[in-house]
Amino acid sequence: MSRGTVNLAGRKVAYSLKISTRAKNFRLKVDLENGLVITVPECFDSGILNTFLRENQGWILARLDYFARLEQSSLAGKQSGWYVLYRGREYQVEIRTEGTTAGAVQVDVNKIVVLLNEGNGKDAAAVLESWMKSMARLLINQRIRVLNSVLKLRFNRVAIRGQKTRWGSCSSLGNLNFNWRLVMAPLPVMDYIVAHELLHLVEPNHSKKFWALVESVCPDYKNCRDWLKKNGHRLKI
Repeated sequence: MSRGTVNLAGRKVAYSLKISTRAKNFRLKVDLENGLVITVPECFDSGILNTFLRENQGWILARLDYFARLEQSSLAGKQSGWYVLYRGREYQVEIRTEGTTAGAVQVDVNKIVVLLNEGNGKDAAAVLESWMKSMARLLINQRIRVLNSVLKLRFNRVAIRGQKTRWGSCSSLGNLNFNWRLVMAPLPVMDYIVAHELLHLVEPNHSKKFWALVESVCPDYKNCRDWLKKNGHRLKI
């Protein structure tokens, strides 16, 4: 699927574009996991598509707002006992209210402990997400250094983001972007995404040559790709 953005009622809305040989008209879908997904025929006019989106902007924005509220209410309802993945392992989240180290996160054998002065699951989820982002920044940059010590490729900058539909990207300017949720995946999966984006500095496409380069760095990349397809929806707090 390709991706793009459109301005609807003054809001910048990201979408995924799915081309279908069976589609005769535009179809819209909005869900919590993927956001706005547009199914289009093989041959379509982008100008007509933009008009179609603006004609349906009320419905689109209402659905996006609904799922945003749903996600927030889900966080607010969290208490000790929910589970998250971290570096490929499943941990139970435990919330403790302790004053001296409030806002800290501790990884135990089978659980992740979030320390708060006071508060609820929404507060704990926010603290845990902030901690996960910090760990992602450290670990992803570390894996870039390790893999690039062999590849010796030049890039501009690295950014850790919270993309809804991408695990990573490489811009034409040599900027590398990675999804912080990769810290929840097993290390080989993170390495696959890091190698994938680094190698786009050499081959900015998905040709046979590109995949051969990926396989030379990550021989098990197909299993890593399959893992993300099957488990990507679990990489969330």
